Amino acid sequence: MPGTLGMMDQPRCSLPDIIGTSELMRRRKRYAHSGSVWPMKQLTWRVRSYPQASGLAPDLVRTLLFYALQAWANASALTFREAPGADADILVEFSRSFHQDGYPFDGPGSTLAHAFFPGEHPISGDTHFDDEETWTYDPQAKERGQQGAPRGGGGIGWGRRGVGSGVGGSKGPHGAGSGEGALWGR
Repeated sequence: MPGTLGMMDQPRCSLPDIIGTSELMRRRKRYAHSGSVWPMKQLTWRVRSYPQASGLAPDLVRTLLFYALQAWANASALTFREAPGADADILVEFSRSFHQDGYPFDGPGSTLAHAFFPGEHPISGDTHFDDEETWTYDPQAKERGQQGAPRGGGGIGWGRRGVGSGVGGSKGPHGAGSGEGALWGR
């Protein structure tokens, strides 16, 4: 129990711990299937706004997101292509506090980011990062995209992974079990 309580105090995405019915709460899975999937396998993405507080260069942000999405592509039948124009399936933004999606950020610490499941709503698939967090890049890190990969998971239909999974499933798609077949046909 101390491990669980300790994890509750860690920074994370804002996807609620309790999703779905009591049936979901009784079942032990390494993933949570949102019930929504993309109707296509080729998705486009675009960065709508870049981090202001951290000062990461836009080219670096786009490169890191490319590799995070590549990790999801490697674990699924989905492919991702950066879209140069305004029209993209997945929009990524760095925002502060209230940012017009009904899920305000809380400033430094606690909620790091959130993503919206696939669907027909204009915000479906979008991924938002809290711009009041200190976003950094460590080229020596062992897990590339360790924040971007799991945040993007909600945008492609993957909910929070189960017990002991770390910050919003901080291992991202790696070792995610057989659940990806239910989402992407693999």
